[in-house]
Amino acid sequence: MLAEPQGILNSGINFGRRCFRLSNAPSVLVGSAPSEIMAITRITVPKGLSEPATPGRPERAFTIGVHLRQQPETKKWGTWVDGKFLPIRRCERGAVGIYDLEASPIAVRPTGFDSVHFNLPRRTLNAFTDENEMRRIGDLQHTPEIGDDVMLQLARFALPWLGDERRVCSLMFDHFVWMFCGHIVASYAQVQPTRTVHLGGLAPWQKRRLMESIDSNLDGELRLSSLAQECGLSVSHFSRSFKRSFGVPVHRYLIARRVERAKFLLRSSRAPLSEIALESGFSDQAAFSRTFRAVVGTSPMRWLNEHMHRLPVDL
Repeated sequence: MLAEPQGILNSGINFGRRCFRLSNAPSVLVGSAPSEIMAITRITVPKGLSEPATPGRPERAFTIGVHLRQQPETKKWGTWVDGKFLPIRRCERGAVGIYDLEASPIAVRPTGFDSVHFNLPRRTLNAFTDENEMRRIGDLQHTPEIGDDVMLQLARFALPWLGDERRVCSLMFDHFVWMFCGHIVASYAQVQPTRTVHLGGLAPWQKRRLMESIDSNLDGELRLSSLAQECGLSVSHFSRSFKRSFGVPVHRYLIARRVERAKFLLRSSRAPLSEIALESGFSDQAAFSRTFRAVVGTSPMRWLNEHMHRLPVDL
């Protein structure tokens, strides 16, 4: 995930007070400031709104409301969007309302309701579609009267975590956001997941997987066939695609990464050259020194002496 350096604007007590005149709106922010990837806020208005809600602050995000209970009365319910009133005839438990916050939606809810609002930034949705090599989503289509059991369960899952301006950065919630995005795209984006064709080069997911695999196995034996298999390609196709994507053949990229690992170890440890050579993936100290000189232009120890003054900054 991946994000523009801007926090979520409509969430928690600020969102509840501004739009619905509430004194309490328990919420949770997912991610690290100022690049939160989702905000979840509970909006409970037992007696309804005596007048239309106040528009939220415009931002590049969707507000997605999930009703926690069946609404027995929805007379005069609706939402103003870009100056057009969209009536809501009925509202089942789990009914979903999706509105673009750049369109200044204004809720009209004269009777009581209890809902969970998900603020989903476009940057988060874009990160999801990019990660899965799908077309980016322009708009989300929905029918606000119909219940969505999956969204209802996702909302119920989040309820115990909601506390005023609570923040989480856990791996569990990262998976939750990805699962949420997956359901939104599959159910409301009305597009078929279509993998992007990367003519001649590797796809972004293939490049990421390769970089992680190579960096985590620099001191081991990396086989071209294994790397190709990770990408689902033949060895010949993989070799051509790798060079087009990285600009160098696989073995030269591997050597460059091993030299970078050696540089880091030279600056950050006091291990002998023989040990650094092995940890960097070289067969012995002599091979390490030859390769280092060929790539860098000088010996490991001379390079270290020339760069020791930059140690605090580099570390």
